[in-house]
Amino acid sequence: MNNCLVCYEEIASSFGWGEFLGISKPNPVCETCEHAFQKISGKLCRICGRVWEEISPENRQEDICFDCHRWESDMETAGLLWANRSCFQYNERMKEVLALYKFRGDAILAEAFTNDFKQTYEFFFKKEQRILVPIPLSPERLYDRGFNQSLLLAKQLSPIEIVEPLAKNDSVKQSKKARQERMHQENPFYVTEPQKVVGKSILLIDDIYTTGTTLRMAAKVLKEAGATDISSLTLVRS
Repeated sequence: MNNCLVCYEEIASSFGWGEFLGISKPNPVCETCEHAFQKISGKLCRICGRVWEEISPENRQEDICFDCHRWESDMETAGLLWANRSCFQYNERMKEVLALYKFRGDAILAEAFTNDFKQTYEFFFKKEQRILVPIPLSPERLYDRGFNQSLLLAKQLSPIEIVEPLAKNDSVKQSKKARQERMHQENPFYVTEPQKVVGKSILLIDDIYTTGTTLRMAAKVLKEAGATDISSLTLVRS
């Protein structure tokens, strides 16, 4: 028996040849928790990955949502992010789990999402030659939390190359800012090692896509440093 990484309940073992030969690992999440997470599927906004059916007709602009249309209509942000794809919807259960993961220091929860994170990566990005760049935390936030949740998620995609050319200044958390504040603030990101991104296609890794501001700010400095094109993979789509 092993225990669910989310609720800690025992998971009934189904030990088979895959586990015996070391080819596969037992599921780290019980069926109850797995069913509580809402996986993203079906037709999506071409850029941000929002489920198309959840976008009202008046907020659709051809194959993108109105939010992405606004980003692409702004000369400063147009084309910064080629595409974002996410594993799960931000429902109540996922909200609880992210709080455990990010704000209560339960770093092992990254392993609970390994299978789904890998599947999403392989479906959308495996054929592309991209390096993984996790969204960094500011030094203050990293000290408080003790780990970077985005880096842990990136490591679930091993052996894909991970580079960390980005750094972040201390600032107010994005979750505490209104949408308008996020869109008109000074960029907190900067590139410390531009030689690692020049001429590279990059896949940014983060835990959640909300407005897309964080990812586009990171993409902006990477583009300025010489990256060719940038997409993102997040665990959750809010």
